[in-house]
Amino acid sequence: MLKRTLFFSTPYCLSLRNGQMIIHTREAPDQRKSIPIEDIGFVVLEDQQTSITLPLLNALSDNNVAVILCGENRMPC
Repeated sequence: MLKRTLFFSTPYCLSLRNGQMIIHTREAPDQRKSIPIEDIGFVVLEDQQTSITLPLLNALSDNNVAVILCGENRMPC
């Protein structure tokens, strides 16, 4: 099965609930999207204002998901 690559180039809030990544913005917290952790292969965090919770990072690590962090120049660190 192919895994998904998620690329976040604008500020998002990322969290974990019931084994799924919950994605929402600060401007519209009511509009949430969820993606099963087992469907994710890569997560690229480009924007410096993106927030991610520790339980989500742990779940991504447990499922061998590569998390790529970008610096201020928007290049991977």
